[in-house]
Amino acid sequence: MWDWLDYSWLGLPAWKYLALVGLLLSAFIVKAILEFALRRYFSVLLARAGIDYLTKTINGADRALGMVTFALVIYMGLPLIELAPGAEAIARVAARALAAIAGVWLAFRVLDVLFDYLAGKAAETTSKLDDQLVPMLRRTTKIVTAVIGGLFVLQNLDVDIASLLAGLGLGGLAFALAARDTVANFFGSIMIFVDKPFTIGDWIRIGDHEGVVEEVGFRTSRVRTFYDSILTVPNAITTTAVIDNYGARRYRRYTTTLGLTYDTPPEQVQAFCEGVRAVLARHPGVRKDYYMVEFRDLGAHALEVLLYAFIKAGTWTAELRTRTEVNLEILRLAEQLGVRFAFPTQTLHVESVAQATEPFVTPPVPPADQLAGVIRSFGPRGSAARDHGLRLSTGYDAGAGDGAAGE
Repeated sequence: MWDWLDYSWLGLPAWKYLALVGLLLSAFIVKAILEFALRRYFSVLLARAGIDYLTKTINGADRALGMVTFALVIYMGLPLIELAPGAEAIARVAARALAAIAGVWLAFRVLDVLFDYLAGKAAETTSKLDDQLVPMLRRTTKIVTAVIGGLFVLQNLDVDIASLLAGLGLGGLAFALAARDTVANFFGSIMIFVDKPFTIGDWIRIGDHEGVVEEVGFRTSRVRTFYDSILTVPNAITTTAVIDNYGARRYRRYTTTLGLTYDTPPEQVQAFCEGVRAVLARHPGVRKDYYMVEFRDLGAHALEVLLYAFIKAGTWTAELRTRTEVNLEILRLAEQLGVRFAFPTQTLHVESVAQATEPFVTPPVPPADQLAGVIRSFGPRGSAARDHGLRLSTGYDAGAGDGAAGE
């Protein structure tokens, strides 16, 4: 009844086909057992030992290790089947190539874990240079690993590597001409590291585009725009373009015009200017060695007071918060001085007017000592000054929950 096992097809008896199927099945079972053991037991042991990065390596490399094991089982089991010399040679080459590919895959997973660990260490430092170097080293190492792995795979496929490299040398000139832009971008990345026009996290403007730098690579840099898209900038452009680095600012300029009504007496205008200077001198977020508050112009609709100052803030949010606090203090100052802000008005002249029933009475100007007292109260250590402006609640900041009144 077992005579059919000796039946030959394509030069091989039937039992050898069954042996090949059994070998493949055995290799698959060994691969599955190894992957299960790595995921189920080794990961738990490493986690208990506190070696988190090795745990990630096992979780990411289980399939690669299983593929290597699969190829090794087939490679060692082929001599037992006793295939024809040509067929066995082809099967051995395929098994070696599969093992080489799985080895490169495993190397990639190990490199990912290594550079994730280095990226975490770089994030703990104050310097941003290492934050830029780690992604570039990751890509470089992976490229080198891929090239070496590719040569190793070709060698296992019985390809003459020396002849292949010689052929690539002959085509080097054509390759260099085609890669001019790539070389220019590479040198552009070097100049970024040498000149440091920007680093990761800086808010920059290049041409008509602006955003926050997220990554600096060998060929391009990635910038996250304020509408949340990714802008890919070739590094060669950075060697010739004008780059405005907002992130490198020490101070942020704040300039505005405060318009007072034309019926404001000169004494109150002077008091208002000095009071605004006192507000700026008192607020901790304003640069103290340079600010200006001057009655600049007789405008078309108002008496124009120029406010020119610089804010100490690392982010746009902090800048806007300081502006809010300063503006609220200015409103309080104007209220206590009896000063009103102007809005665009027009004066109409006619030939005849109706008889006035009640003459317009100009409010009395407070005494000079009272005006001086208001100015001093808004200055440093003054009774009316506030560190953070008018605050009725916690401010309802994003993510801070509901504000409680009176805080």
